[in-house]
Amino acid sequence: MKTILVKEIVEHLDATLYGSAEASFDAVFIDSRIVTENALFIGIKGEHFNGNEHYMDAFRNGASVAVVEEVEIGEIPEGKAVLKVKSTYRAILDLAYYYRKMLNLKIIGITGSTGKTSTKDILHGMLSKKYKVFKTSGNYNNELGLPLMIFSLDETYDYAILEMGMSAPLEIHNLARVAQPDIALITNIGLSHIEFLGSQENILKAKMEITDFFEEDSLLVLNGDDEYLRNIGDKPYRVVYGGLSRGDYIARNISIAEDYVEFTVNRNKEIIRLDIPGKHNVQNGILCYIVAKELGIKDEDLSHVSILKSSMRMDVIRLDQLTIINDCYNANPDSTKAAIDYLANFEGRKVAVIGTMKELGEESLAAHESVAYYAKTREIDLFIAIGEYMDEMTAVYGEGAVGFSTFEEAEQNIGKHLKREDVVLIKASRGMYFERFIPVLEQFGGKE
Repeated sequence: MKTILVKEIVEHLDATLYGSAEASFDAVFIDSRIVTENALFIGIKGEHFNGNEHYMDAFRNGASVAVVEEVEIGEIPEGKAVLKVKSTYRAILDLAYYYRKMLNLKIIGITGSTGKTSTKDILHGMLSKKYKVFKTSGNYNNELGLPLMIFSLDETYDYAILEMGMSAPLEIHNLARVAQPDIALITNIGLSHIEFLGSQENILKAKMEITDFFEEDSLLVLNGDDEYLRNIGDKPYRVVYGGLSRGDYIARNISIAEDYVEFTVNRNKEIIRLDIPGKHNVQNGILCYIVAKELGIKDEDLSHVSILKSSMRMDVIRLDQLTIINDCYNANPDSTKAAIDYLANFEGRKVAVIGTMKELGEESLAAHESVAYYAKTREIDLFIAIGEYMDEMTAVYGEGAVGFSTFEEAEQNIGKHLKREDVVLIKASRGMYFERFIPVLEQFGGKE
């Protein structure tokens, strides 16, 4: 991060200054315990913890500047500064916006109901063939996480790929204001967060906020196979579509393996190989291909793209007598069906351990039943449903389905239903913490 002087940002944050206007910082933290020397600490008030009360701890740990709200300001160490604001949530966004304006680099924003992280990872792999590229770490894709990613940037990077998530209207608008993306990708419009947004039409409107600060030469890349995205109408900026059946760029000659996918594009003969599994990643890959071509990457450079995958997303764990597909970072109907497709490609007896998909509102029951039905059509050998919709899912699946109401019940009994050499998919929403199954399955299948 570039160094910033306090006196440069007081007015921008609409803050009251206490202490030295000459104080400076070159890093930003929201945790007072891990601040570094010459850092800025922003106090965030959560449901169970108020970081604003710990600004003096941040100073003791090396911070030079603190941004706080509501708390009384005591004696400030010499050479340090406190900025008191009306809202630290607003301040972190405003500071990130200010810093973004200082950077001379291009930003690519990615949003969508599913596939954001995989698309981010694929695009990073493609662009890294030619450029130095930054990408969002983990799930730092909200109104706190994305600013922290902005603060991690400097001008040694050519491009930054930033993931943008949301659960309500205007959240992506706020993120787009901060990031000012030059290029944006929208992967699809599914059912994620429909509980809060009411309809897929509203989800589309919320996702399209990523373009709220576009200029005439900005580029929007869309999934041409998505029924909502392909009907957005004319826009005052460039729009390019990619897909498996519709779009300006079409993936053809698709080949799916356990640990990679291959395809060609339009009438080109060059094979694009991505070291990431699943047919859905061909769809994600064609969107990334459009951006890569826009930025001067040649087809021959993409003949083998190594990808640093984010954790708990199609991670294959091979044990002595069991194979685990750990795709339990999160779940919704589309991503769960994609994971079932991936499972279906494996040799051997196939077991799907499926938990609750949250935030689906009135669509929840139908969505869970549709997943169970889909698993049946893909000839999954054993379907294990866990959570509040276990009865409905096992009823739809029929023979070959088992249900458990809780993780603890499944932990005690799942071994009775598994066989040596099974391939086991574990998939559920983040709140189910399905990674807890890993040691349970390792005990059954043995570590290598």
